[in-house]
Amino acid sequence: MPTGANENKNIVILTGSDCRHQLFIHCLNTSFPISRIYIEKSNYPCSSPQSEEESIAWNWFFERRDRYEQKLVLESSQLSFKNNPRTTYLRDGELNSPSTIAKIEKTNPGFIAVFGTSILKEPFLKKFPNRLFNLHIGDPGFYRGSSCNFWPIYQGELQHLSATVHRIDSGIDTGDILSRQAIKLSKKDNEQTLLLKPLQLGAKLMVETIQNWQSGTLQSIPQNRNGKLFKKSDFTPEAILRVKQMVESGRLKDYIQATGQPLSKDKMMGNQIHKS
Repeated sequence: MPTGANENKNIVILTGSDCRHQLFIHCLNTSFPISRIYIEKSNYPCSSPQSEEESIAWNWFFERRDRYEQKLVLESSQLSFKNNPRTTYLRDGELNSPSTIAKIEKTNPGFIAVFGTSILKEPFLKKFPNRLFNLHIGDPGFYRGSSCNFWPIYQGELQHLSATVHRIDSGIDTGDILSRQAIKLSKKDNEQTLLLKPLQLGAKLMVETIQNWQSGTLQSIPQNRNGKLFKKSDFTPEAILRVKQMVESGRLKDYIQATGQPLSKDKMMGNQIHKS
């Protein structure tokens, strides 16, 4: 049931250090004054290409991703922000430290918007009950964990390219859902626009969630299923190579144009991760 309007209006952001996280900050700060921002250094496994082809694919993917994301961040940086919040940069492993928790507690946050950080541990969860809200770039009923805007492309399940805002509990992307929505496909899409659309949609959903929280109309529903958990280590040069081959062969365009029709087995490659 919705509660009354929230008296504690302080909003804190916990996020990562990549371009997509800056876009998230910009989108929220254009709608609300932010009390404090904590940026955790993003940490990814080192790539281990097994062939020159995989190495080329890895570079191809990240060069394109950086170019697309940087363009969006540049555009969003020209927007009018509500304030200039103080930003604290955290080293690896520092997010869950007692000192960080104490600093956040001093800010007296009523709403903590989380996107792209490491897992929040039990002391953190206990200190800020009912105040932690995560942006998951995916549908946790099918894809949980890391890079969940990539795996639906890899699997040919573009209908699951989504964004979800949910409460944070002790599981991974298992908390009650505040908002969830699938992206709209376009014939002009490529692998990078498909990756970015859930991010843009997710920032919009987080803004709407904060507005509902402020007005006391926030409602959530329990999740009725848990999707497969993907780890950062699953995101390999081999997986990227298969997506690159989908792009270059036209299979991805064929699927987009099919608007939701599943790929036949002879058109889809490498579905072992999702089905294992």
